[in-house]
Amino acid sequence: MSKKIVSLIALILCVCFIFSGCESVTSLLSGSDAAIKYEIKDGEAIVKSVPNKSTVTKIVIPDEYEGVPVTKISDFSATNLEYVTEFVIGKNVKEIGVWALENNQHITAYDVDDNNEYLCDIDGVIYTKDMKTLLFYPIAKDLTDTKDENGNNIKISKYSIPDGVEIIRSKAFYKCGYLAEINIPDSVKRIEEKAFFRCEKIGKIKLPQALEFIGKDAFSYCYGLTELDIPSNVKQIDEYAFYNCTNLLTVDVLAKESDMTLGEKWFPTNNGLDINELKINWK
Repeated sequence: MSKKIVSLIALILCVCFIFSGCESVTSLLSGSDAAIKYEIKDGEAIVKSVPNKSTVTKIVIPDEYEGVPVTKISDFSATNLEYVTEFVIGKNVKEIGVWALENNQHITAYDVDDNNEYLCDIDGVIYTKDMKTLLFYPIAKDLTDTKDENGNNIKISKYSIPDGVEIIRSKAFYKCGYLAEINIPDSVKRIEEKAFFRCEKIGKIKLPQALEFIGKDAFSYCYGLTELDIPSNVKQIDEYAFYNCTNLLTVDVLAKESDMTLGEKWFPTNNGLDINELKINWK
């Protein structure tokens, strides 16, 4: 046997030995570049990436991979998808990272297996099974054609969050540029970081009386907002919550400033600079 063959065998055995002691092994040999890639860890499979190819318009996250349940869709594993319009989630997925499904401009609906004990979808929108938290809204859901003030053809969408939801999770409506109207029920207590980031067409928004918390960048780049009432129950607004809301020139706060925790430049700004015309009216 030649020295080259012996060396090759030794290298293969060494690699096998190294990986046999690891808690996780990434599946790179998935059959083709159009396959989902996983990491297997502690007897569970985690989605690490999905294909972003013109030939793939539907993604199906299966119940199992190589005999173990698929339980998580990790951050950045299914973002910026250019061609996918349908996204199906298996019954064993119990966790979806806050950055897992962002900026998928053509997805019209998420479909969660009815037997999933952790998550569900209502008309294509992902919620926790108890319907307390809204996780992800599909950007291209229920688009309708209309015209803007200049007579240009545009597409918009409207959505009403079901009553009983308490949390709009971080990045739930991230870059939903078609969303022109959102109805938030009185049950919502928290609007988390970047929840409505770059929802540029939203013209009006009524914040619920039960609301207690507005996260960092929650409404950044919502250029359509022109006026806003902040309810009396709000105890905390994090930094840059209304960053670059340059048309939001009147904010009525129905609470005392001394009773609130306010982050740096929580109010509307222009690229972080103060807006001279801005009026903040305190209780």
